[in-house]
Amino acid sequence: MSEYKGIKGFQIQTRTEDPSPTEAQTGDFYYNSLDGKFKTINSGGAPIGAWASGTNINTARQQGGATGTLAASLTFGGYSTTNVGNTELWNGSTWQEKTDLTTARRVASQAGTSTAALAYGGYGPNPAGPLAVNEEWNGSSWAETTDLNTSRSFLGGSPEGTTTAALASTGIAPPGYRTETEKWNGASWTQVNVTNTGREGVGSVGTSTANLIFGGNDGSVTGKTEQWDGSSWAEKGDLNTVRAQPGGSGTYTSAIAYGGNAPPQVGNTEFWNGSTWTEVSDLATARYGPAFCGGSATSAFAIGGGNPSKADVEEWTAADFQIKAVTTS
Repeated sequence: MSEYKGIKGFQIQTRTEDPSPTEAQTGDFYYNSLDGKFKTINSGGAPIGAWASGTNINTARQQGGATGTLAASLTFGGYSTTNVGNTELWNGSTWQEKTDLTTARRVASQAGTSTAALAYGGYGPNPAGPLAVNEEWNGSSWAETTDLNTSRSFLGGSPEGTTTAALASTGIAPPGYRTETEKWNGASWTQVNVTNTGREGVGSVGTSTANLIFGGNDGSVTGKTEQWDGSSWAEKGDLNTVRAQPGGSGTYTSAIAYGGNAPPQVGNTEFWNGSTWTEVSDLATARYGPAFCGGSATSAFAIGGGNPSKADVEEWTAADFQIKAVTTS
C-alpha cells in the first residue's frame, strides 16, 4: 500500500485504494493507481444521507416514543387501534417484545438510551386525557417516578438526554397550547423559562441544556423552530415544509427533521446546520408521528407512524465524507 498524502507541493501522491475514515481529509486530491483515476475527498454528512428499509416492529403503531441508536434502541407506547403500552427492544438485528409501560399512552416524550430511559407525559385512556405520568426504564421493566408539574400530551422532549437530566416543553392540555418548560434532575421536575410559542406536536432533539424544537401546531400547522441554550428559548429559522408530529435526530446545531402531517402526511426530510434548514432525501413512506431516535444527523430511525398505523421502520445513514472521481470535459 502506498502512502497517502494528497498533494505535496505540486507533486500528486498516489495510493492503491481509497482512504479510510481515519485518513480522509476534506479537500485532499490524489491518484488511485488501482482504478487509474484522480479523486477528491468532499464533504459528507446529512446532505448526502439516504433512507433504507429496516426490520419491522412487532406491533404496528403511531405516536410512540423511542430512545437509542441504530445499534441498540427502545420503542414504547403509541396508538394502534387503541393506546398501547407495548415496549420493544432493538438489538441490532431483531425487535424483541419487553415489559409494557405501566400506563398505556401515546404521544409521550422521552430521554435516555435503550437500557436507561424516561417516558413522560402523553395521552392516556385511563385516565383519559393529557398525562403527567413519568416512568423510568431500567433495561428490563418500567417503574413510575415523579410526575411532571404540568399534565400535557404531544410535548417536546430531549431524546439525547438521560434519566438524570431531561427536558419537557410545549404540548397541549386545557385550556390550550402550552409554553411551559420543565427540567428533570433525576428526582424532580422544575419549571424554567417558557417557549416563545405555545404549540403541540413538535419535533425535538438534543439534551436538557442544548435542545431544539421544530414544527407543530399552534392553531395552524407551523414550521417554527426554537433553540434552548440551557436557560432560554430563541426563535430560529423555520422549516421549509410546515408540519406537525415530525421525527427528529441530532443536536441543537446539527439535526434532521423527517415526516410529519402538513397535512397530508409527508416524507420530507430536512437538515439543520445551526441556523437554517435544507431539504435532503425524503422518507420512502410518508408518515406522521413516527417514533424517532438515533442521536445524530447522520444516523436515525423512523419507527412506525402514519395513518393507518404502520409497523415498518426506515433507517437514515450518511457518510462523513464522499469521494468523487475527477472528470474533465
